[in-house]
Amino acid sequence: MHVVRFTEAPPYNAPGHFEMAMVRLQGREAGPSSEFWIGVSTIAPGGGTTLSSSPQEKMYVVLDGTVHVSNGKTEVVLDRWDSCRIAAGEDRRLTNQTTSPVSVLLVMPLPADERQPL
Repeated sequence: MHVVRFTEAPPYNAPGHFEMAMVRLQGREAGPSSEFWIGVSTIAPGGGTTLSSSPQEKMYVVLDGTVHVSNGKTEVVLDRWDSCRIAAGEDRRLTNQTTSPVSVLLVMPLPADERQPL
């Protein structure tokens, strides 16, 4: 068992993210994982990500607030407990168009070269 208290979760930065505070809950610098990592992002009003893609799929779950998610063609509004899958190679942009912070859970697989046998 590997426990990470939210108050002790390591912060991280990612390119193309603005007005966001991000912490890793499991995986990478937050502890061992053989397949994926989990993080929480708090997006300030007006904050979000640029439209970009990655080679790994992403799963988002809105924990609190409302976030707009776009793949460059379609935009959806996700509310608390709504979720969204972004396929590997698919563009995505998250934006907080409200006046309150938004909290989003992110689950992503680790790239093959980062996977650790446990």
